[in-house]
Amino acid sequence: MINAILKWGLICGGVMTVFLYAPYFMFFQNGPVDYAMAEVAGYIGMIAALLVIVLAINAHFKDAAPDTSIWQRLKLGLGVTLIAGAIFGLTNNIYTFWINPDFMNDYYAYYISQFPVQEGPEFEKAVAEAEAQKEMFSSPIMQFLVMGATVWMIGIVVSILASIGHWYLTRRKAQTA
Repeated sequence: MINAILKWGLICGGVMTVFLYAPYFMFFQNGPVDYAMAEVAGYIGMIAALLVIVLAINAHFKDAAPDTSIWQRLKLGLGVTLIAGAIFGLTNNIYTFWINPDFMNDYYAYYISQFPVQEGPEFEKAVAEAEAQKEMFSSPIMQFLVMGATVWMIGIVVSILASIGHWYLTRRKAQTA
């Protein structure tokens, strides 16, 4: 199973990397519309890439006995998720700190521009909070953990649903045969 986890984790992480970089290199201009589109595309890309877990479970357990547990399928999905999340965290760090080192400053300028109030004490307080967050997220380790955790949370859900679905379909197929 470790070979399957590595294989499918690398595939999933590769797909996610393509979804991460493609929008930036194709049309990203660091504008407000671009950041909004990149956020949406990022989450869509994560979910689409994590659907590789369904393929991994189907391929690995294609000929599994009906009594193969959900847990076996879930372990495969969680392993794929762990590797894909690590790859995504790493590739995000490469982009954020090497390819586009101004990203954090540009993104926080965009983030602050989206505040509903743009002046006064409420605005100053919100900017101070954003600056504290920016400082925290400027750490490569924190950036890696946050981006990895985002993938891991989505991947856990996909893994659970795929494991239960595959287990159910395998049992049903065995009962009708």
